[in-house]
Order: sequence, then structure tokens, then C-alpha cells
Amino acid sequence: MKKLCYTFVVLLSINIFFQSCATNKSIAQRITEFELATADDPVCFVQWNDGSIKYYTTLKLVTGVFTSPHLLADDQVKIAAYQIKAYQDKDHYAISQKLFVSGKRSAVATETLRGFAVRVVKGKLNVYCKRFFNGERAVNEYYLQSGDDGDIQVYTPALMIDLVKNDAAALSFFNTKKVKDHMPEKLLATVQLFNNNQMVSKN
Repeated sequence: MKKLCYTFVVLLSINIFFQSCATNKSIAQRITEFELATADDPVCFVQWNDGSIKYYTTLKLVTGVFTSPHLLADDQVKIAAYQIKAYQDKDHYAISQKLFVSGKRSAVATETLRGFAVRVVKGKLNVYCKRFFNGERAVNEYYLQSGDDGDIQVYTPALMIDLVKNDAAALSFFNTKKVKDHMPEKLLATVQLFNNNQMVSKN
């Protein structure tokens, strides 16, 4: 009974969160807000390809018609996408598609360096979103990662079921017909429920 009440509270909180987003806001804006709400450390840094980390006071994404997208650290250090595998700026934490084990590769992106994905949920199960142009419009592609060391794989319903199969509440919610076709709300709500349940089970 306690678990059922807890699940209801979590789902209610998630529902309030999504309803609080203004209807004229894009999915990208909601993702940014969600990331900011779950960021543990907003300190700016980049992780180089060799694994080393360099911290900066400021880190900005620079784009333009005649400019190759890059990061500008402390208003003077230019950092190209090919040099790093992850970075944290004031808005989000992003990782390179070089770290993905599946999914579509893209050379064009919005809101991040080309080929990078933003982490939108952090926890026992992480969620990343890569927003890119498909030739006609901007689209979102989601990735899942079990823990910090698990493979980063493109989202599929089958993968989600496999990752949450040991959590009855999260699995039941994901399989509920009423929310079956509502993406990305369904994906994010399921992961949040799973992560919250995992925290409770450890305490």
C-alpha cells in the first residue's frame, strides 16, 4: 500500500511538472529546464579525448553562418567538437556521439556542438537527447544509459522494458496504454519513476 501511494505521488509530481510548461514552449526548451533542475554541478568544464578534464569560468557555444560551431572558454580558448568527448556549460552537460554504441550519426545539431547529445535525466538510468536537423525540421533522438558506465544506446521500447524490467511500478507505467504513445513525456516519466524507486530501495 505504501509503495502504491509513493508511486501515485511521483506520478502526480511528474504530471504537474509537464503541465507547468507553457504550451508555446518547444520540447527543446523543456529539456533544457529539466536538465537545469537535475544538474549536480553547473561548473563549466570540458573532457578531452584522452579523458582529462579542464575547468573554465565560462564556456559558450559559438555558431554562425560563416563560423564552424565551437566552444569558447573564458572568452579566448577555442575548442572544436573533435577535440572533446563531453562538456558542461551553464545550460547543460553534453556528450559526443563517439560514445554511443547505436543510433544515427549526425553532423548537424542545434543547441549543442555538432554530434553531441544533452543529458536530460541523471540517475540510476540516464537519458540523453540529441536534437538535429533531418533535412526538413529539427527532431529529437533519445539515448539511454544504465548508470554512469553502461553503454549509451538509442532509445527503443524494447530497450526501455529491458532496463526497467526489475521495477514493477516503472514497467507497469511504461506499458500503460493511456501513456503508450506520448513521447517524450512517457520516456522521461518512466525513467524518473525508476530512478526514484531505486533511491528508495537503497535507503
